[in-house]
Amino acid sequence: MGWFSRKPAREPEDIRVLRSDARVGDAASLTNLLEALPEADGLREQLVNRFFARAWDKVSSRDYWIASDGIQATCYTICGLNLKQAAAVRVRWDAVEGQVALGERVIAELVSAETGVTVQTISYVRSEQTAQLIPSSLMRSA
Repeated sequence: MGWFSRKPAREPEDIRVLRSDARVGDAASLTNLLEALPEADGLREQLVNRFFARAWDKVSSRDYWIASDGIQATCYTICGLNLKQAAAVRVRWDAVEGQVALGERVIAELVSAETGVTVQTISYVRSEQTAQLIPSSLMRSA
């Protein structure tokens, strides 16, 4: 009966939505935001206007969503999906775009609806002391 063995379910911590932001006018922050993205140099010039794009990275199995209002750029990285799941999440977003604001929690809900698991969200902020990106949950309130 070994051939009926079930594939173990994906653990929730395997699927994450990461968010990082940069001011479009801050070259260093924008460079850090774009460094993992394909065709980053081409994106930089487009972020000075309202912009939205998505890119699947086959090597890392990550789906990158980048949005800009011309002042602030935000990159959402969806980790832990396969290409078929990522495409289905995109279709789910396309169905609600304009009805809800894009954000990591909305993306996590779409991913959860597709995968059936709770999705972890992590927002990164730039530490003013070290200029490094750290999870916002680790930042202390002033």
